[in-house]
Amino acid sequence: MKPEIFNAKQLKLKGSTLSKNALSIISKLKSKKFKAYIVGGGIRDLIEGRKPKDFDIVTDCEPREIRKIFKNSRIIGRRFKLVHIVFPNEIVEVTTFRSGQDTDSDSIQINDKGRIIRDNKWGTQEEDVVRRDLTINSIYYDPISDEIVDYTGGVKDLKIKKIRFIGDAEKRIIEDPVRILRVIRFAAKLNFEIEPSIKKAITKHKNQLLDMSSARIYEEIIKMFLSGHALKAYQLLQKNHLFDLLFPHILNSKDNFNDFYENAFKETDQRVLENKKLNVGFLFAILLWPKVYLKSGISNRINYKNFYRAIATVMQKQQNITAVPRRYTSFIRDVWMNQIRFNKVGKKSINFSNSIRFRASYDFLLLRKSVETNLDASINWWTEFKTANYDKKVRLLNDYKKRVNGKS
Repeated sequence: MKPEIFNAKQLKLKGSTLSKNALSIISKLKSKKFKAYIVGGGIRDLIEGRKPKDFDIVTDCEPREIRKIFKNSRIIGRRFKLVHIVFPNEIVEVTTFRSGQDTDSDSIQINDKGRIIRDNKWGTQEEDVVRRDLTINSIYYDPISDEIVDYTGGVKDLKIKKIRFIGDAEKRIIEDPVRILRVIRFAAKLNFEIEPSIKKAITKHKNQLLDMSSARIYEEIIKMFLSGHALKAYQLLQKNHLFDLLFPHILNSKDNFNDFYENAFKETDQRVLENKKLNVGFLFAILLWPKVYLKSGISNRINYKNFYRAIATVMQKQQNITAVPRRYTSFIRDVWMNQIRFNKVGKKSINFSNSIRFRASYDFLLLRKSVETNLDASINWWTEFKTANYDKKVRLLNDYKKRVNGKS
């Protein structure tokens, strides 16, 4: 396989945006007569004119040898072994060229469905490139020689804004169905078109996602929705009939809750743009709320038993698909349970407005407005109440009580 070679100047790469730590690792490996390149998102973002968040390195140096050369490193992973080189302000991931050949070896394991469950057979750069998934993530950059090595037409696909697998799309998805979510994530992030053969393969094999590790699905969901492209990711998931697969307890989500989701994800993207903190628990509170809303009757006369049961059922079922860590599940429950407290104005409202989860719960109340049309009065009252001093809060509570008693 003959690669296309580019000079960094041809593609207008800015060397000033390179990680000094990644550069020092490559220099040291090359001084030991090993090959070493920046690969994946780092070089892709440099070509696109974006500032990379991290730099991954690939080399022909094996993990144990890397560990010897860099004392500040550790070998991680069993399914795919790699090395983390740890600096005070950065962790640089270093992998070894993989072969993907010799499936009789213990280093490579493929199950009866064609899925790769282990791949630790080291190989050459030419062999390594065909093990990667997308052409746009298989570009190699040597910052010492300033050469960009492209075996798969990745540079061209970046220019024409296309998401394309290396090799047969169906085979690549069967090897690792989580690649479906990676395709959606990159298409959303880069605003690229997904190649028709990939769309066809997604339709055919999307159910295999449910056989995958719930921890891996969770990680992809987080990357997809908290990187500043949540709205686009949501729209692509809906378009490719994946959203209801990942969140199956919400039937016909697009028909019934599209406004709710689109408004919520616009807000999420805006927070990323403004460098505001994002909470994973709040994301899942959004994703899973419709079922709780439908079961609880919270917008009318709430059935508390149904409300608590809906929360427990939704959380339990979702854990089988996305393994949400416990530290976030408690946050989700708190935000949902607090929605009841907005309906119960009284003596405890002052303490509630000063509680640790109030702000998140109030923000969630605002999002509910796109589904529930009877929340205006409640939102207006709580908006004034939350910013008031203690004396004004007491007056607002007294006025509220008089108004309610006057109606009864």
